[in-house]
Amino acid sequence: MKQLLTIICLLFTLQIAAQEKTKTPQWLGILTLADKYKDEKNWTKQDEAITGEHFQRLVKMKNEGVVLLAGRTQLELADPGMMGLVIFYAKDEKEAMQFMQDDPAVKNKIMLAKVVPYGVAVNKCE
Repeated sequence: MKQLLTIICLLFTLQIAAQEKTKTPQWLGILTLADKYKDEKNWTKQDEAITGEHFQRLVKMKNEGVVLLAGRTQLELADPGMMGLVIFYAKDEKEAMQFMQDDPAVKNKIMLAKVVPYGVAVNKCE
């Protein structure tokens, strides 16, 4: 896990430098579980496979320079504060929302997505 965080921080730093050159807007994607999935008993093997696809897509998008950072709160599934966050680049709100709607977990109604404009102000990785 520490290695993954180190890699994410390094990539995050590279993305900040790239953003200074391109000025592509940043967005914050907020993912919450659909009510059904707030109870572990409701998860199927297929649901778990879809969330695996969700994770692999985030990794792919990070490698392509779209995603700066992604993670989730470390809370119980039913906790109201349970959410996933994705900081990413998109040219406009329409593209940002499409990015979130293309997520396998959102497409399969496991997660709900919303998006807001965002800008990193302080970066520990620098």
